[in-house]
Amino acid sequence: MAQSAPRVVSSFYILPPFNCTMDWGTTAVDTSYGFGVPGIASQHFSEVTNHKKQLQLSLENHVDDNGNHHEKLLLAACDGDIVTLESVLRASPHLVNEPYPSEDGVTPLIYAVCYDQHTIAEALLFDHRADPDICDTLSGSGFTPFMWAVHLDLVEMARLLLNYQADPYVDPRGDGTTAVTLLNPEREQMYAFFRSHNITTVLSQKEVEQDVIGSSFNQSGYDDLDDKLRLQMTGMTLQDHQQSLDDNYASDRDSVNSESDPHLINVKDFEYDRLVPSEFIKFTDSDIPSLLDYIFSLHTKNATQHNTRIPAAVVFQLIRYSHLKVHSNELTTFFFDCFLTRLRSVTHTTSGVLGDDNGSAGRGDIVLVSYWLSVVHFLHFYLSKNSLYKDYPQFLQELVNVTQSLIATLSFSINARLETLVDDCMLRFTSLVDVSNVTYAKDWNLFKKKKTHPNNYDDVLDMLYPPSQSELMKPSPIRYIQVLGALDYVLNLHDIHSLVRMQTMSQVFYTLNATIFNRIITQSKLCSRAKAIQIRLNVSAVEDWLRSHNFKVPSTMNPGLNVEVSNLLSWDKDGNGNDPHTLNFYYDSLFAVCRRQLLPTVELLQWLQCMSSLDDEDSLITTINQFDALNYYQLVKVVKIYKYEVDETKFPKELNNILKALQNEQGENQISRSHLHYMTQSNFLSKELYVSLNPNYVFAVALPNLEELISTYGPGLGGIKTMRARKYQPSLPMEVADDIDDILTKNKSTMNDTYDYEEEENDESDSNETKTHQEFKGDELFKSVQLPSSLLHKNWGDDDLEANPW
Repeated sequence: MAQSAPRVVSSFYILPPFNCTMDWGTTAVDTSYGFGVPGIASQHFSEVTNHKKQLQLSLENHVDDNGNHHEKLLLAACDGDIVTLESVLRASPHLVNEPYPSEDGVTPLIYAVCYDQHTIAEALLFDHRADPDICDTLSGSGFTPFMWAVHLDLVEMARLLLNYQADPYVDPRGDGTTAVTLLNPEREQMYAFFRSHNITTVLSQKEVEQDVIGSSFNQSGYDDLDDKLRLQMTGMTLQDHQQSLDDNYASDRDSVNSESDPHLINVKDFEYDRLVPSEFIKFTDSDIPSLLDYIFSLHTKNATQHNTRIPAAVVFQLIRYSHLKVHSNELTTFFFDCFLTRLRSVTHTTSGVLGDDNGSAGRGDIVLVSYWLSVVHFLHFYLSKNSLYKDYPQFLQELVNVTQSLIATLSFSINARLETLVDDCMLRFTSLVDVSNVTYAKDWNLFKKKKTHPNNYDDVLDMLYPPSQSELMKPSPIRYIQVLGALDYVLNLHDIHSLVRMQTMSQVFYTLNATIFNRIITQSKLCSRAKAIQIRLNVSAVEDWLRSHNFKVPSTMNPGLNVEVSNLLSWDKDGNGNDPHTLNFYYDSLFAVCRRQLLPTVELLQWLQCMSSLDDEDSLITTINQFDALNYYQLVKVVKIYKYEVDETKFPKELNNILKALQNEQGENQISRSHLHYMTQSNFLSKELYVSLNPNYVFAVALPNLEELISTYGPGLGGIKTMRARKYQPSLPMEVADDIDDILTKNKSTMNDTYDYEEEENDESDSNETKTHQEFKGDELFKSVQLPSSLLHKNWGDDDLEANPW
């Protein structure tokens, strides 16, 4: 039988299933198994269309009110009726994730996906927080929204769902059917989309792990073509995995390459529970300056230029020796303080902000700061793994403080570069001809030359040519996001944990938002409807960059574990994840976190676009209630400085008086409930409160707990990723160990009076065999201070006049 042509059902092309045949004009479908899962058949979508017809009939018969709400909601999702959908969900928000009916039913999001209603789907996901992993309860499918998008070959819908953290590996029926197994390689666009997001890579890696731990797959449902496809996907994974920078699955990065690295195979596992001679560095107090010089020179050497694990491993092995071998708390604390003092000096974070010698406009070296942030991060991993925080809780406080300082320094360095571009690239850049042609009521428009739309053949032909080099060099949002791309690159380069990366990007976007917000709300020339449209379009370019670089922090395993440490974020059990002062805020996707930080600017632009169209009190109150970040003081300020276009309707005075009354009555209470931070703007006559945002505010930070660190840098849950654990363990390369040994040997030969802790300990044990090595306490050396010799320093109290030796 010949392969059938696609047939049209409800304006969708339903493709014949892979590896099945159909007669022309018939509806018989072969539901055989392909790819190891139930066949992808058009009958699945026919169940959805039949379900819709039943809803329409049920709605005409007017069943109970609760069901009536359900039916209106589902039909609105099918037909793209955003007004009805918002009305129903505003009255019954709990319906957004409920399949209707409970048996043999679907959710509104699934209907929006099946009928390709992109606007409805985005509204459900963003405004109403619909769960993208809830499956339908139809007897023949049981698909999630992402599985429906793959089944119907809707690439843009799949991209939208993936941006809102839809899980492609959800198995609703428990029979191995996931969105990945539904993928048909003959659908090139969808297959390329999966490859670009490294989804096939993670699937292959999961299969490799299952083979390693000895789990067996039931191969009865697999055919030869399926085996060939899986082998081909695994081969492509091994070739392309090293080039993948997708951080949605950060725990699986470099796993395949690590398993095949011959160097890691020969490396012994680091023993945290006991001391081994090759896993600590013997040193004395006089060796500390030279060792610190070597540690802080590692980032300048080509072999260790970006390997941040090595400096952290050197510091950790020195701490292990002073604490576990010498048992000297004061030597351990002294060395740790010296290291952090030197680090703050190098990165100019002594006071938590950029120092004065960071170059012009406070532009610090983001590569250097990111490097030492990663070193601190790995040191925290090693100290946690060795349980040293129990004996030195102040170390945790110091690492929290220095992490906060380094994140703030990175944020200020990036925003110092962005601040020089914000006017040209974000606020004044215009890509719409109509925006530049707007005439304003208070401007001199007599001699203004209007730009015209291309209306002849030559103008249209010029638009078809690619832009010239001079056009490409002009300021645009692309140059703005290139700076953000540089930050994302160095954070990935230094293997910083996703939680620390998320906090860094959140701090950057908070300052970015405050800068743009303050520029707009303090300049009348930017407070207009046309300018707001263009600036919103420029901000959307930044949002597109966030979508393309999106990643998500895995859910924390110990959310309720709190310690008494200042500047440390805590978990809010009752929080909704919208407060950046709580830890809940950061366990989300990069797009969601930074979108919340940009919310004040986005709402300000929305207010500028709709303000002059409001004509009654109801519309004003409805609009204000939709704002979560703008306060009454800012709304009144915008009305005051708004720049009207010619023939544009003025904002009614009655509505302005209502805004001022709300400001006086509820303004203070509104500010007390806000998570934002404001600064006071003063001039000669007045003082503005709660209008401008404070761009210099620094948020508290959180360090990953031990379980999160092990799942990212250790053997993982189950302990199967031994090669990855060896890659990130605090072992030193032979070259570094030789360099440190040369330094210690040189110091010992030049400073003969240096105290040797280990030799003293051995002498004591030899003189009295009944005494154990625990009797020696290295702290005794630091309890008395030896005054300098008179050869180096004159004793106090000597005569001021010395006798002439001649």
